Amino acid sequence: MTNSIRVLVTGAGSGVGQGIIKSLRASSLNLTILAADIHPLNSGLFRADEAIIIPKVENTGAKDSIVRILIDNRIDVLMIGSEFDLIFFSENREEIQRLTGALIVASDIETVLIADDKWRTCCFLENNHLPYAQAFLPEDANTCKEFAAQLGYPCVLKTRSGTSNRHVHIISNEAELQLKYPQTPFPMLQKLIATPSDVLQAEYTCSIFKCKDGSILGPFTARRTLRGGNSWHIEVDRFEGLEPLLLRIGELLPIMGSLNVQLMVGKDGPVPFEFNARFSGTTAVRSYFGFNEPEMLIRNYFLGEKLTTPVIRKGIALRYLEEVFVDDVSTNTEDLISKRGKVMNWF
Repeated sequence: MTNSIRVLVTGAGSGVGQGIIKSLRASSLNLTILAADIHPLNSGLFRADEAIIIPKVENTGAKDSIVRILIDNRIDVLMIGSEFDLIFFSENREEIQRLTGALIVASDIETVLIADDKWRTCCFLENNHLPYAQAFLPEDANTCKEFAAQLGYPCVLKTRSGTSNRHVHIISNEAELQLKYPQTPFPMLQKLIATPSDVLQAEYTCSIFKCKDGSILGPFTARRTLRGGNSWHIEVDRFEGLEPLLLRIGELLPIMGSLNVQLMVGKDGPVPFEFNARFSGTTAVRSYFGFNEPEMLIRNYFLGEKLTTPVIRKGIALRYLEEVFVDDVSTNTEDLISKRGKVMNWF
């Protein structure tokens, strides 16, 4: 294909959206990258080739508007950078593809719903005889206290859905439980696998890639620390003890491309605690070390190429803050998102 492939990335202001765009920039494909977001002051809009404001998927008429945007902008592939978009595009994937001709990158709704709900993730693991951390769904504060006594302190109180460590609490005693329980929406109580640390120790973020023919590439395995719910220090290596578990999860789930698996290694070995049925926050890190999932997806699902096993290098990635500068504009500048921003080469 000689023409540029037009790829639209939703949630372009998010860490995931930016990771997708970075990975597309790193690929050898001929691409035009269109950044899409619901708000005009998101940095990804100013670093892509073109920028588009799209409606929130929960808005009335959003599907019709998105179909028109894809047609008007001649989109070939849509990639999802916002967790809030995933269920919408999974449920409507076939219809939107039929109406627009664009490839919608979203796994089957069965997989998306398992990954979107930590309780369903736990049940999936248990039902398939895979390692899991015992969990309960408390009806009220009193039953939560009873379940905590069964699990023993410390334990984990978390919301059933959401990412970036939002509403996740390590509970050390009953007083903390009484404080945090009312603040946690859709609460779930779970056994603590290993204590989170600010040094590279027991927490891992991993990925597998399922091709169109069902074959699996990877896994990509990395140990990490977290800051603000995001991977901060990432050590990439072949942690071979994780591979059979990750490949088995990939075999069991209907996945389109990437599945991110987060796990802890405790005294009984590796235990998964969260899935992301999409590109994730470390997408660009994986791309740098040889596992470029956005590029692999376009090559395999859009271009129909058979993929070879990628060579994954080892190393470390250290996160830092960066700015995008847009000169000679204000927040009320007409057609603001048509402007291009720049990033300084500070180092």
